[in-house]
Amino acid sequence: MPARCMLIKSLSMKNFRVYEHAALSFGEKTNILFGENGAGKTTVLEAIHSLAYTRSFKTYLDGELLSYGSAEARVSGNFKSDKKRDHRVEIALSRTKPKKIKVNGATLTNQADLIGRFPVVCLAPEDGIITLGSPVNRRQFFDKLFSQVDPSYLTALQLYNRVLKQRNSHLNSFAVTGAVVDRGLLEAFDVQLAQQGAIIQQRRTEYFQRFKEIAYTIYPELEQGKSFKMAYTPAVKVKPEESIQQAILRELTSSQAADLRRGTTTIGPQRDLFLFYLNRQELRKYGSKGEHKLVLVALKFAEGRFLEEFLQEKPIYLLDDLFSELDIKRSTQIIESLQQGLQIFITSTDLADLRRHGLTLDTDQITIFDAGKIRDAQA
Repeated sequence: MPARCMLIKSLSMKNFRVYEHAALSFGEKTNILFGENGAGKTTVLEAIHSLAYTRSFKTYLDGELLSYGSAEARVSGNFKSDKKRDHRVEIALSRTKPKKIKVNGATLTNQADLIGRFPVVCLAPEDGIITLGSPVNRRQFFDKLFSQVDPSYLTALQLYNRVLKQRNSHLNSFAVTGAVVDRGLLEAFDVQLAQQGAIIQQRRTEYFQRFKEIAYTIYPELEQGKSFKMAYTPAVKVKPEESIQQAILRELTSSQAADLRRGTTTIGPQRDLFLFYLNRQELRKYGSKGEHKLVLVALKFAEGRFLEEFLQEKPIYLLDDLFSELDIKRSTQIIESLQQGLQIFITSTDLADLRRHGLTLDTDQITIFDAGKIRDAQA
């Protein structure tokens, strides 16, 4: 059965960044957000991303999304995942109150329930940290992806991080103030971490294997003559005679003395590594800007196909500053691949540059931005 195509039909913003009020309707294929820097193009992508993932891809702080001087902001959008029903998502943001999310009029008691329902792939300058940044940035990329296709993975991750925070707080109290160590409490923490950590490590192993297979088919389409490899290295090594849970518990128990000295947990899935290689050299250390961008594009394409395979739904693509560090040939390949029945959003300050990169603007819907005011126009 062919995968359906996720669409966002319309978007409304009130007191969201530069927009006091704005309402947009989108085409089902290519949507070009054109205008000068600072006009609000990326803000539209942020709003769509927030409706899909509960937050912007540029900031974790909801207060930064509110217009200057505004106490509250609202974003809403109508998604279409099949021909039978539209889905309306609404988010209310406040400087003083918790965020509220509604889907089809019903308030979500657990905001994580939104994750994976409206798949979106975002490629923005901020994503450069996936290949250039620290190990935590790569873990966050894969955790976000795997959580969309497996709610139990997200639950295990949330529980693990909650217990890890409690354990670290207890360890830090001892390291800083010399407080009495509650060994029974530490053991209880370790059992919980081992239980949830085993789920995380097992699912990471399984999902990463499939993601890697997808990425290995995509990268050669963008770059010939270079060998691209990926690796997942769990922090906990499992012996043949033990389960993952037993291995994590063993490592946590044996590292208690070191953890108490350092005031933090030194072993577990929060120390797992995801690595990328080009021609057997680690990309983060030796890759050029162009090589980093190509790998990032391949990862994002793989993300989209991974979501499509597991959710049976083609995601929406949000592309901010897509063409930087890419030559015309590769840009054209990317555009041709994306214009195969997908809904895509591309930001640009130069329509002529879009034409050079393979976009046929005569058939696309173009939305022009001018100081936060929106009007539709033809190319």
